[in-house]
Amino acid sequence: MKKISIKLYIGIIALILVVSCEDTLMEEPKALMVESFYNSPAEVEAGLAAIYAPIRGQMSGWWIGALDCQAEWGAGLNGAANFDAHKTMQGLDNVASNNIVAIWDNMFRSILYANLVIKYTPLGTVLSDSQKNVYLAEARFMRAFVYFQLVKAWGGVPLYTEETMDQTIGVAKSTKEQVYERIRQDLEFAENHLPDAPALLGKPSKWSVKTVLADVYFYMGLHVEAALKANEVIESGKFLLEEVTEADDFNNLFGREASSQEEIFYLKFNQNSTSGLILFTQQINTPWWGAQGYGIHTWHTSSRFYSEWSDSDLRKSFGWYVETSRTNPFLAGQAAFPSSGVTLISPKKYNDPSAIISTFDLPVYRYADLLLIYAEASARANGSPTLDGMEKLNMVHRRAYGQPAQSPSVVDFNLSDYNLESFINLVIRERGYEFQFEGKRWFDLVRAGKANEVMVNAIGREVAEKHLLWPIPAIEFDLNESLLPSDQNPGY
Repeated sequence: MKKISIKLYIGIIALILVVSCEDTLMEEPKALMVESFYNSPAEVEAGLAAIYAPIRGQMSGWWIGALDCQAEWGAGLNGAANFDAHKTMQGLDNVASNNIVAIWDNMFRSILYANLVIKYTPLGTVLSDSQKNVYLAEARFMRAFVYFQLVKAWGGVPLYTEETMDQTIGVAKSTKEQVYERIRQDLEFAENHLPDAPALLGKPSKWSVKTVLADVYFYMGLHVEAALKANEVIESGKFLLEEVTEADDFNNLFGREASSQEEIFYLKFNQNSTSGLILFTQQINTPWWGAQGYGIHTWHTSSRFYSEWSDSDLRKSFGWYVETSRTNPFLAGQAAFPSSGVTLISPKKYNDPSAIISTFDLPVYRYADLLLIYAEASARANGSPTLDGMEKLNMVHRRAYGQPAQSPSVVDFNLSDYNLESFINLVIRERGYEFQFEGKRWFDLVRAGKANEVMVNAIGREVAEKHLLWPIPAIEFDLNESLLPSDQNPGY
């Protein structure tokens, strides 16, 4: 992580405080001491707001672009040199490695802001202990959330906490297991202190924490704990699947002003703070948005993910449209990526033809995700698919076909047709249809050990072992004296 003065960060937080609390402060503070800043509710809220700022733009932009380029629906078209190495599945080259530096940097910036809140809020004299614990819980939730993204993409990383953030020579790389343990500790603290309902839209609640904790347990291989935690949220009755009878009803989940009972934790955007979802998902001259995207993910109708996907699944027509006049070059010399004689398709999941400002929220966790985590985790914990797990899977599947989620349907899967392996494959396939352009597919394939199998079957491309993790940016080795050359991820 770059060595930038804590005074500079406090200056930035002070600016955020002035901008976000104009009714309280009439002029910008000239100077602030770290030890005295996190004292009043307004000051701590400003410190918390600073945690979100660096990751919101990254995760709705480069993060989605880079991850979904590594999914079978994003790995075909040579739409931007920034993403070519992601698509080839052979590991990142210098161009792609440089492009992920901003993701790394901004995630660690968020962690630093969280560490400042965690370190200095307990020293305040104005807030009660219960108030402090709520603020600390939010900061620790966000720190855990960011580390969860880092560990999935990079494996072991330097573990900066409130105890180590001031070390001038940097922090040594921790193992993946050590990072997960810190994530678990932070989330369990947050679970005990966050309120039942979020203080504001976009902030976490106790149920957001339980959902992320279920996912973290799942990635840690603690399948019993993951299933139990997911079921706590399910049994709370606080969330429901958004009902869908036609494809456009999915705009209640993904539209610019969507507000859904399915939302568990989203990164929020508005006209003053726009997202990058359109730029990184839609076509250059898309008819589904009033401005242009980068054209990264165009594909064709004969690609396996699309041709084998039932036309009766409303997610297909909602998420993709058939091109009528465009011809774009696919990766040269690859039979899976023909440059002519195909009908092109492009994504339109986040769509509003009349709009030119992208205020789409990024769905990080929604109820469908929780149901499918439970379905797979309960099967792994049990050693075979469970009746309840199959029902949770069927709920998501029914909704996708326009059926009432809570009632048996002709599109239901039957428990007797599946063993553990085939059921896991079924859940992962369903997740692939459900979460396109939500940044989940690549991590699903890697954690399940299916990245190579799926990519070979879908696009005829082998996945190099080194490609399963991103390289630690070279600049981190220049700035962090505690990192050794041997700390780089394998193959880089």
